[in-house]
Amino acid sequence: MSVAHEVNVCLTFGEDSNKYPVSGSFEDQEWESLLNFIDYTKSLQNIQLIKQGGPGKFNLTYNEIDGMTYTVELPPEDQILALLHRLRPFILKDESTNFYRVCKHLSRRFENQSFRDFIKTIRDRYSGKRMQNFLLISSNDAVINSEETLIMWLNAHEYHKDRNKQAELDHLHQVLPLEASRAFFVMMLYEKVRAISIVANLINVMDGQQETFKCCCV
Repeated sequence: MSVAHEVNVCLTFGEDSNKYPVSGSFEDQEWESLLNFIDYTKSLQNIQLIKQGGPGKFNLTYNEIDGMTYTVELPPEDQILALLHRLRPFILKDESTNFYRVCKHLSRRFENQSFRDFIKTIRDRYSGKRMQNFLLISSNDAVINSEETLIMWLNAHEYHKDRNKQAELDHLHQVLPLEASRAFFVMMLYEKVRAISIVANLINVMDGQQETFKCCCV
């Protein structure tokens, strides 16, 4: 394929304030995917839940009289559905703008190791691994707030109605109800939005749409 775009920029990322020069060449389809990634991110950031809302709340308490009790506060259903719809181009594996595919393009084309380490950190945030450092919910040897369980939920109830996935998910929720886990799933979707936005800002610099990129809060 022909080379569509040569990128030579200095980026500031990570915990220090050093500028790292990175350069790479992207093929036509790769570069088109990166530009589409920006457009889809703008649409994602424009929905009401992202502009004005929040991921909701989950509170879990235990005492000897009542045992374990929980309360869940979720955003309105139509706002969650809008979020799920706008996330499809980033989550679905066959999409050219799939988050992991775009990150793979960036890591492969830029040989700077600090840059690649930074991309890995963003991937960990997107996948929920960063959240697991603060909160880990498990059931039947499976991690509830994990990428695998989130995708299971999407295939079982949201993007598809897979009966086998529904049975698997029900098996994981014999103690903690699915309603409670749904709060964690929405929180994980919010983490995905943050990771997507960081990568979109990075691509904006590569395309000359903004002058600088600096991100230490990953």
